[in-house]
Amino acid sequence: MHDGRLSTILVVTLILCGSMLDKASADGDESKGEDSPKQLSVAPMDHIVYADDRPTWVSDPVKQQDNEATFVVVSGPCDTPEESLRELNLMRRAALSTYISRITNYFGIKEFYDISDERIDQDFVMRRYSGEIIVGGTSQYEDAVEIRVTESERKLILDAWQNVEVSQRLQALGVAMFGGLAVLVVSSTAIGVVARRQDRKQQSSQTSA
Repeated sequence: MHDGRLSTILVVTLILCGSMLDKASADGDESKGEDSPKQLSVAPMDHIVYADDRPTWVSDPVKQQDNEATFVVVSGPCDTPEESLRELNLMRRAALSTYISRITNYFGIKEFYDISDERIDQDFVMRRYSGEIIVGGTSQYEDAVEIRVTESERKLILDAWQNVEVSQRLQALGVAMFGGLAVLVVSSTAIGVVARRQDRKQQSSQTSA
């Protein structure tokens, strides 16, 4: 009788110990799962995916052949197509300004060679591209243009700059001539005053004699 109860108690104890060990093992596996790195569900913020139809010329470097230059301007990523186009217009004007400053060694093209957006589209833009890109899993927009400054356009820029240089020299010469004339007038006036004083002294001396 007692042996039967003892056997039953031992069986129950073994069952309880086994279930406790199983639970501890399961808890250990869960904790390991929490500590192990999880697979990313979203792309990194700096991860960029370009469209399949994006042309290769968008990534072309600056090309200089003789007196002709070709370079690419790319806007974006931008939240809207309109924002991308506005940014592109500003960037291409800045790129042309930098080019003109480099060949003339002068900064500030508006003073002698202002280029409108319409003229840029007509005379400088060779190719253009508009497309979507994926940045960190979010759709955004980009625009690109290939700008070419031909040899004839380069000559027009340099001619305009030479006209500015000539005008600056004439202005400097005019200032120098005006300064010289002013000195001459002042000197003549001073000499006249001295001469009149001497005449008065001579006349006074003659009268007293």
